[in-house]
Amino acid sequence: MSRQSKWVLCMIMIMMVVVSYPGSLGAAADKTPGMTVSYTIQPGDTLFGISKKYYLTGRFEQVAKANGLNPQAGLKAGTVIKLKNPLVLDYYEVRQGDTLFAITKHYFNRGNYMDALMTYNGISDPDTPLKIGMTLRVPLPSGEGRHHVVKGDTLYSLSVRYFKPQDYQKALAQTNGINTASGRIQAGQELQIPNPYYMARSESTASAAAPAKLSIDIDITRNKLYVKAGGAIKKTFDIASGRKAGLTPTGSFEIMTKIENPWYSAKGIPGGDPKNPLGSRWLGLSVPNTQGTKYGIHGTNAPASIGTNASAGCIRMLNEDVEWLYDAVPNGTKVRIHT
Repeated sequence: MSRQSKWVLCMIMIMMVVVSYPGSLGAAADKTPGMTVSYTIQPGDTLFGISKKYYLTGRFEQVAKANGLNPQAGLKAGTVIKLKNPLVLDYYEVRQGDTLFAITKHYFNRGNYMDALMTYNGISDPDTPLKIGMTLRVPLPSGEGRHHVVKGDTLYSLSVRYFKPQDYQKALAQTNGINTASGRIQAGQELQIPNPYYMARSESTASAAAPAKLSIDIDITRNKLYVKAGGAIKKTFDIASGRKAGLTPTGSFEIMTKIENPWYSAKGIPGGDPKNPLGSRWLGLSVPNTQGTKYGIHGTNAPASIGTNASAGCIRMLNEDVEWLYDAVPNGTKVRIHT
């Protein structure tokens, strides 16, 4: 996509913004259906990868649902899908002579801010008179504000009052780890262009999640699963792994899907059935070309197998243990499997 087309696309998106502060991708898609980004599927793309890039989460099921796609099927290159309310609007490659302020002015300007202010408040005509005492929702990079209209207020005067390019520049710098004092960027550097009206939510979510960020380390030689916080082991569980060497994939993956009471499709056994070998929870792993459906961490209906090499390749846990894990870790959690 050319620089000019990126700019046109982003201006259209900003003009369509209606902000809600989603607790998840699903909440965002349901509450503010007006804002969408068109994305053309590239060779090798997966719903998981697209979700990670634009929503900063692996919860791709809502992207699939919004586009009528089978979440377990592959994607066809060239297909255009709609991304509703992404946390990231675009990715921009810095060119020679670019400055952070100039890029900010390209993506966020006062005219588009006024359009967003109107859309926020259900106003279609920029000449609409404002009634004294009415309360307007005000989009800000630091979060949504409120303005009580006083005599003389107009939509333009409010855009002058509340739109500060320096604030958006700060949001752009913080998102990309750029020193706000120097604002230095280099040609060839790729910048993540955030949706500025989600900044407060994103920052508070990241701040709250940081102390509890967990990872999973699985030793299939010892049949142990370790839940780590940073480098420290927080919990240790006994597991069952592949009955033969090579059945359980090794390497670095992420949790890609989470399902309560999963069906065992191979034999048509419904979730919750005592005969279901997947137990009460499924955490699918991002093993290449599996869409999180072939290899996973799951419960079991054979608790005696825990601690042994007994599975067809998945990681088995006691149901009570996998239920704890399911609640403790989100999609996107790093998983390392080794011998």
